[in-house]
Amino acid sequence: MNKENSLGRSVRVAIIGLGAQGTNHLRAIHSLGRELAEITGLCDMRADRLTDAKLSWPEAAISEDYREILASGNLDLVIVATMPNTHAEIAIGAMEAGASVLCEKPFAMCLSEAEKVFAVANSTGKQLQLGTNMRYMPECQYLHKLVDSGDVGKTVSCKSWGRHLTPPVWGPHYRRELSGGGVLASTLVHALDLSLWVGGSLNPVAVSAFAGQLFPGKRGAKSDEAVLKAYNAEDLMYAFVRFDTGAVYTLEGNWCDDRIDAHGFELITEKATLRNSPLEVMVDEDGEVVDRTPSVNDLVESLSRENNHEKFLENWSDSIRRQDEDVIRHLISEKPWTMQDERQLLNLQRVIDGCYESAKVGHEVEV
Repeated sequence: MNKENSLGRSVRVAIIGLGAQGTNHLRAIHSLGRELAEITGLCDMRADRLTDAKLSWPEAAISEDYREILASGNLDLVIVATMPNTHAEIAIGAMEAGASVLCEKPFAMCLSEAEKVFAVANSTGKQLQLGTNMRYMPECQYLHKLVDSGDVGKTVSCKSWGRHLTPPVWGPHYRRELSGGGVLASTLVHALDLSLWVGGSLNPVAVSAFAGQLFPGKRGAKSDEAVLKAYNAEDLMYAFVRFDTGAVYTLEGNWCDDRIDAHGFELITEKATLRNSPLEVMVDEDGEVVDRTPSVNDLVESLSRENNHEKFLENWSDSIRRQDEDVIRHLISEKPWTMQDERQLLNLQRVIDGCYESAKVGHEVEV
């Protein structure tokens, strides 16, 4: 082991949930190499997924019950990639079993549930992070550093969106009792978290929102009968969020949009307009609007040198690899995770809860 390995061995990882995102984590950790991490436990309720995952890590213990995986007590990191209705239970169980937790979004079904999970994290001394892999994309890290530097002034407003041609019926995200919500909690949450982070991780104070359902009037004609019967989550969401600094955010989520899939944000600061996809930095300099957008090559080269990593690509899969590598390297060197903190994650949950409450009561609510 190298001198940066204070742990003295590779990090022992269990993945709970082997759907699309769990499989992404499986591939990411496999690519890191066994010197950094080894998967010692795999769990899913579907036997076929366990069989497929076992091909990559034949020595890993497998079970359809997460409690059997946690019972070994020899885990350093548990990645929770199940449906949100089980996140809190599994995360608490993992930390009580001695492991730190990387949990996929949304973190919990509601704020009070999220607070209970953090209470366990604080009492056990284990680390807890939400799966916010978009924060690891090079363009997003660049924008975060730019706003954090103060060079473009404070955040004034932001538009965040998540548009999709069809609802994600490949998983039960449309069942609110399992997902915690539809387009907001399941997909728009990615752009929301990212824009909150880039904008300075401000504290929300009030939310006004509208939620609707376009399916099955749109996109329902070719859907399975089981989906038609079980679909009960919102697939349309508009919201207006106010923050303690006076900044405002508008949110737009649509699972039945008639445009190409897109997610992202446009952030307006006192001196600039910033967009993440495609990356754009327009700055006021002595009264003139100047394009300060870095080239992709310059951006990647700069961040790669700064982080002492290999060059990385601008794609979803690689951002997951970078996220997993970050938490694993911090564990192996016995250092605290630094990408996010409790306040940020609870504020994200406050915005989500506030949107659903406002849409229900029909007026602005405090959060």
